Amino acid sequence: MEIDATTTVGTVLRDYPELTDWFMDLGLCGCGHDSSMMWTMARLAKEKDMNLASLLEDINKKIA
Repeated sequence: MEIDATTTVGTVLRDYPELTDWFMDLGLCGCGHDSSMMWTMARLAKEKDMNLASLLEDINKKIA
């Protein structure tokens, strides 16, 4: 599975639980009313002021 801009954080963590620490390092806790677990990769990049293409490249390298 390739992760794209519409893939949610929750989907990635379900399929690749070994990335939990990586997401925690980005400051995601998965708690609160607007749970970051439901964020898409596009929203994650926007919220964390990251380049979406770089984020997708990085995460897809981690799961390859």
